[in-house]
Amino acid sequence: MKRRLLSLSLASVIGTSGLFTTHSVFAAENLNQKINNKQQEISELQINEKSLKATVAEINAKVENTNEKMKQTKAEIATTKQESEELKVKIAKTKKRIEERNELLEKRARAMQENGGSSYLDVLLGAESFGDFIDRAMAVTTIVNADQDIVNEQKKDKESLEKAEADLSKKLAKVEKDLKELEDMKVALQYQINDKNSILAKIKEEQKVASNELGELKGQAAKIAEQERAAAKAAQAAKAAQKQAKVTTSSDNSSYNAPPQSNNVTIHIGSGGIETAISVGSSIVGRSPYNWGGGRSASDIANRSFDCSSFVRWAYAEAGVNLGPISGTTTDSLVVQGRAVSASEMKRGDLVFFDTYKRNGHVGIYLGNGTFLNDNSSHGVSIDSMSNSYWRSTFKGVVRRVVE
Repeated sequence: MKRRLLSLSLASVIGTSGLFTTHSVFAAENLNQKINNKQQEISELQINEKSLKATVAEINAKVENTNEKMKQTKAEIATTKQESEELKVKIAKTKKRIEERNELLEKRARAMQENGGSSYLDVLLGAESFGDFIDRAMAVTTIVNADQDIVNEQKKDKESLEKAEADLSKKLAKVEKDLKELEDMKVALQYQINDKNSILAKIKEEQKVASNELGELKGQAAKIAEQERAAAKAAQAAKAAQKQAKVTTSSDNSSYNAPPQSNNVTIHIGSGGIETAISVGSSIVGRSPYNWGGGRSASDIANRSFDCSSFVRWAYAEAGVNLGPISGTTTDSLVVQGRAVSASEMKRGDLVFFDTYKRNGHVGIYLGNGTFLNDNSSHGVSIDSMSNSYWRSTFKGVVRRVVE
C-alpha cells in the first residue's frame, strides 16, 4: 500500500512538472519573440540615429562653408569701404583742382573785361609788325589751348569722379546683399540643426527606454529558463524514483506488470496524409493569430487559436496522424516523434525545429523550396522562408519525419 501511495505521489510530481514545463515553454517562447521584436526596434533606432547624425554633419559642413564665405564677404566689404575712404580723398583733391581751374578761368575773364573786353582778334590786329603779329598769334594760341585743356581736364575729372562713385556704390551694395543672404542662410541651417538635434535626442531617449525594456525581458527569460531547468531536474528525479518503485513492486507482486514503454515511430500512411495536413494548416494562413498556450482545449481548436506546437499537432491530427496528447504537446514532445533526418534530406511534410528562446523552441511543417508552414507570435499562422535572416540563424538542422 505504501509503495502504491509512493507511486501515485511520484506520478503527481511528474505530471505537475510536465504541466509547469509546458507553460514555461509557452512563456519563454512568447518572451523570446518580444526580445527579438525589441532588438529589432533598437536596431532600427540605431539606424535612424546614424542617418540623422550624418545629416547633421552635412548641415554643419554647410554652416562652416557659409561662415567662411561670410568671412570673405566681410573682408571684401572692409576692402570696399577702405576704397571708399581713399576715393573720398581723391574726390576732395579732384574738387580742389576743379575749383583752382575755375578760379584761373575766372581771372582770365576778369582780366579781359578790365582791358576793355578785348578779344583775341583785337590782340592780333594791334600788332606793330609782322614779327609782333607772329608772337601775338603764338601767345593767343597758347592761351586758347591752355583754356581748352583746362575745360577738357574739368570734364574728364568730373566723368571719372562720377564713374568711380557709381562703381563703388554698386560694389558695396552687392557685397552687402551677399552678406545678408549668407546670414539668412546660416539662420536657416541653424534651424535645421536644432530640429535634427531635437529628433536625435528623442531617438536616444527611445533607445534608452527600449534597452531598459530589453533588459527586463531578458531577465524574465532567464528566470523562466532557470525555472524550466529546475522543473526538468525534478521531473527526471521523479521518473527515476518511479521506475525504481515499479521494479520493487514487480518483485513483490508477480501478478502486477508495468505497462510497456511506447516508442515513437514514423507512421506509414503515404503522401496523402502529408498533403491533407498541409492543406488543413494552410487554410487558416493569415486568419489565425498566435495564442500563447492555445490549441489545447476544444474551444481553442474550434476557434483555430494555436501556438506553434499545437498548430502542427492539430494539422496532422486532421490528417489522421497522432503526434501526442492535446494537453501535453510541446516542441519537446514533437522533437522525439518519427525519425530524425538530415537537413539535406528533408522533404515536404517533415517537421523543422528552430533554436529560438531555447534549443528546438519553435516548430513548423516544411513545404519544400526553402519554405515552411508555422504559427509564430509575429504573424500568426503563416508561410515563411527559411532563408529569412532570423529563421536561417535559428535553424540548426533538426528535422523529424513523422509520415513516410
